[in-house]
Amino acid sequence: MATLAGIGSSQVSDSFRAGVEAATQALQPLGSRQPDLVLLFASVRFDQESLLKGVTSMTGRAPLVGCSTAGEITSHGPSRRSVVIMAIASDSLRIATGLGRGISHKPREAGRQAAAEASRARLPNPHAFLMFPDGISGNVAEAIRGVQDVLGLSFPIVGGSAADDFGFNWTSQYFEGRAYTDSVAGVLLTGPIALGIGARHGWQPLGKPRRVTRARANVVEELDGTSAVNLYETYFETAAASMKAESLAGVSILYPLGMPIPGEEEYLLRNVLRVDPGGSLIYAGEIPEGSEVRLMMGSKAKAMEAARRAAEQAMVGIAPRPAQFGLVFSSCSRYRLFGREAGRELELIRQALGPAVPLIGFYDYGEQAPLTAAGFRGRSHFHNETVVVVAVSTEGAG
Repeated sequence: MATLAGIGSSQVSDSFRAGVEAATQALQPLGSRQPDLVLLFASVRFDQESLLKGVTSMTGRAPLVGCSTAGEITSHGPSRRSVVIMAIASDSLRIATGLGRGISHKPREAGRQAAAEASRARLPNPHAFLMFPDGISGNVAEAIRGVQDVLGLSFPIVGGSAADDFGFNWTSQYFEGRAYTDSVAGVLLTGPIALGIGARHGWQPLGKPRRVTRARANVVEELDGTSAVNLYETYFETAAASMKAESLAGVSILYPLGMPIPGEEEYLLRNVLRVDPGGSLIYAGEIPEGSEVRLMMGSKAKAMEAARRAAEQAMVGIAPRPAQFGLVFSSCSRYRLFGREAGRELELIRQALGPAVPLIGFYDYGEQAPLTAAGFRGRSHFHNETVVVVAVSTEGAG
């Protein structure tokens, strides 16, 4: 029997009712079949436990994973302050879930725990690990290393970091009917399926390379032996003041820091969150001391083109098969950059995957994916300002 994927959404104010409504819509295309996997992404405006009770009142004991968001995505376009659900029933897809706790103080162990729990099922033919970590509490790059400890350095890890509607206070990770914080929720996709991944951002390097001469985790104190904020003061007279006044300021969206990856076309981006009083730059992800970095320059046009290329790259991974469903994890910075044009990014992705292909995802606080153009053979990384597209096919796969 063919793979069936249904999508549901709701914006009603009552959290329980919103969960029931979205789940009912998602289950309808499945008919009498029980879902093999439920993906859930939702705004933190909902009472999280009540929302999950509403969802599971309809989906029962079906495996469920997901997280809170900074905006939701379906085939119909972007939305805010909503709940979106995809219910999947397939004779080919096999899944195993896992949860890691305590990402704030032991991120690598949290990633390792989530992957190990999913791996205990020993399902054959694994394809990718979907990962939804807390986007505020811990070092997600280190959590990815924990997953790689279990599944291997080149095993595809893909997903988005949980968000909270740009509040930057707390996030939820959904796992088997409950809402957690400070955690990593994951699901291992296995079986006779084909899966393609595309990850692009479209930003280009600006100016000369710089050396990170003093840094700790995600805090860069010095570049080329001088205060890190001088990098922005050199190019933009008002940039430093702007970033001190407002986190995630517009200048930091258009001009992140980039780290070159050997053999890769695109740089690994790091988004500036703020400047501390001493002139250090606080980024959304770690930047190792001693690494070479470049100031990056972006535009709406190049970012849109990157979305199209990411979707096409994902389809190459399953060619010549059609996609049965697709997933999109896009940076919250891209959502702010595009504004009212955010739907255009999703339209370009839908055109590449197929207009009728069910699509779900969310806007996040960081992305996980391989950066390589091959889609699979490269090591997975933690990204900022990137869009990740996943295409899944069960037709004629083996």
